[in-house]
Amino acid sequence: MAVSTRARVTRAAVAAVALAVAVGAEASVGRALSEGGRQRLVAEQTTGYDRADPLVASRSVQRPALIADVPQRKVLNGLPARLAPDGAGVDVGYADAPVVLTLFEDFRCSSTRDFERRQGAELAALAARHQVLVRYVMESSLDQRLPGPGAVLATNAARAALSRGAFPLFHALLFANQPDEWVNGFTVPRLLAIAGTVPHLRGPAFDTEVRTVWYRTWVDAAQTAYNDAHVRFGTPSMLVDGNEVDLGAQHELLSDPKALGAFVAQAAARKATAEQY
Repeated sequence: MAVSTRARVTRAAVAAVALAVAVGAEASVGRALSEGGRQRLVAEQTTGYDRADPLVASRSVQRPALIADVPQRKVLNGLPARLAPDGAGVDVGYADAPVVLTLFEDFRCSSTRDFERRQGAELAALAARHQVLVRYVMESSLDQRLPGPGAVLATNAARAALSRGAFPLFHALLFANQPDEWVNGFTVPRLLAIAGTVPHLRGPAFDTEVRTVWYRTWVDAAQTAYNDAHVRFGTPSMLVDGNEVDLGAQHELLSDPKALGAFVAQAAARKATAEQY
């Protein structure tokens, strides 16, 4: 009888210990899952993946990407920028430049990204030497065909940067850090992170303008200016003093800095000659 009672007590004690271990393990797993969920949420918000989009739903969550810099940072920091006369474009450079080079671009366009990465430093140098005034017209129609509003958000943020004298560098950094076209990567957190690498740009007012798409009316006006131009080559497209450049015949202008510099010099020479008569 006593032996049977001791056995029951022993079995009860073992069961209690097992239950405590199980409860502790479940709590640990719950904490891990909860923490993992928070980490996934932060990663998704930071990288800007549209998890509902089938094209990106299968991609693994990534850590926030590092922010790439541009070699022409110092030159861009010294360039003036202002609204173009029509209010829809942005003029970068000096008003006494003999040539106005209009560029139609989309912050989400990979072809424009390639152009800016290859020719951005040359454009900045030409503008700094008063040889060309670069007029940017930023359209955002890729958002109509791709997931998310990345082009609109980036264009709005660039306009907010213009209000603080930081458009030239911020514009270049956006293309240097452009995500894949099919990924909604230009999210508000990502745009603010990029802006954080531009001196004196971040602040409560700027951050609010980025978060609320404060300049949406201007973004729409820029889109209208692009539509009304009826350029043949989409983005990027180029005008010299209002005349479209045939980039199909002069495709080297998209990738060869020496060719672009010579092209601008020839345009200035032709204009000077024409003004003599």
